[in-house]
Amino acid sequence: MPNNARWTIRLSDVPSNMAVHQYILHVTDLKDQMTKFSKFNLQNYGREKINFNLGKLKESIKEGVELYGLHKFIYGNQGSENSPYVSASLTWNPNAYDKISNDPHMATLGSTELKWNSASLYEEVNDSTLFRNSYHDTFAFVERTPFSNHKDVKIFLDTFKRTLIRSRISTVKANREEATKFDFCWHNDEQIFLNLRINIPIQTSSNYVIQIINKADNNQNKDLEIDEFCMEDGYAYVYDTSQTHRPFCKKLDSKDRIHMICGVSPWFDYDKLNQCWNSNEYYGQIHPFEMFRMGLISPAFVK
Repeated sequence: MPNNARWTIRLSDVPSNMAVHQYILHVTDLKDQMTKFSKFNLQNYGREKINFNLGKLKESIKEGVELYGLHKFIYGNQGSENSPYVSASLTWNPNAYDKISNDPHMATLGSTELKWNSASLYEEVNDSTLFRNSYHDTFAFVERTPFSNHKDVKIFLDTFKRTLIRSRISTVKANREEATKFDFCWHNDEQIFLNLRINIPIQTSSNYVIQIINKADNNQNKDLEIDEFCMEDGYAYVYDTSQTHRPFCKKLDSKDRIHMICGVSPWFDYDKLNQCWNSNEYYGQIHPFEMFRMGLISPAFVK
């Protein structure tokens, strides 16, 4: 099958001091293609009804949690002790040099070299800080974990047409006062053109919301402009996770909040056989949110 990609990025060409996605940003016109969509009308979020047997998916996820566990995030050798936010990875990088554990289900949950609050530095930093096969090498997290291949979790993820990258099951534990505090869990992720995160409620309630900071004066909390929305059961959601955001519990809840967070590369597809990334036909043509809406990420999100 001929490769008609505009860009082909071979892993053998990526220098050791650059994460794959950062190398792509340097050697292609991806930044220009992203800029074309600067006036795209981003609503707070997009959502689509899930066209899949959610009952079986939820059952398989809860079984997976029992089998593989949920784990805290690790900065260096310091864990977020007793944190109400715990997760299990769905993708991992077996070649990571800074992994916190040989358990693949902890692969996206920190690094031996991370400093506190440094997990969100994915692009706008000095080249020498984003090493190949480090925690920040988002496009290296392409291997599926055993959890991701458990029963209907596998069937669901196999519907994805785009490459699955940094992904996990994440839980906010019930009846935890910390999850109701203003300083709980604020963070930002990669730009959506690199990693489009699809957020799927597995178990939730109206007490749990997503909050996104629109404008902020870091020294004056009173100036924060915060958007907030609740995720409903039966829907998958996308929103701009490069903005500072968090899961938040409005008041104590007796039920754990369990979400499936599927990260995909919308414009570059991974070719495992040839060890390269190829730009696809949607590169620079269709916004990732529209790809989600049109079923170009997965037919499970088409009405």
